[in-house]
Amino acid sequence: MTSVEEQQNRELVLRVYQASFGGDANAFPDAMHDDFEESVPPILPWGGVHRGATAFIKDVLPLWSAAVDVTSIRLVSLSADGEHVAALLTGRSVGGDELWIAEHWTVRDGKLWRMMNFYHDTTPLVGDRSRH
Repeated sequence: MTSVEEQQNRELVLRVYQASFGGDANAFPDAMHDDFEESVPPILPWGGVHRGATAFIKDVLPLWSAAVDVTSIRLVSLSADGEHVAALLTGRSVGGDELWIAEHWTVRDGKLWRMMNFYHDTTPLVGDRSRH
């Protein structure tokens, strides 16, 4: 993969984040490959493997936005290596707890093909606060 393709992949993910942060609810689904697949830690209420834009919209977004203060999410860094793009984000849970999220994207044919989510601490998101 050329550095031009690598830069295009980085810019695709950046544009999607920027549009999403700007309130465009279709930013992620519109950029998804037909064979999109997302993997979320199974401990989370929206955890598991989700396939396709419809699953992302119906199964992930409602539960995610009920647990995360969506307006607090900020992109800290974004790196690309070939078809892989890694993002580090910060934000707050709806309860005000600090969150650190890493998202690993794989871009295929100019579209978001795979996404794997990593959370530094899932405690504020699972409802069991006894571990604090």
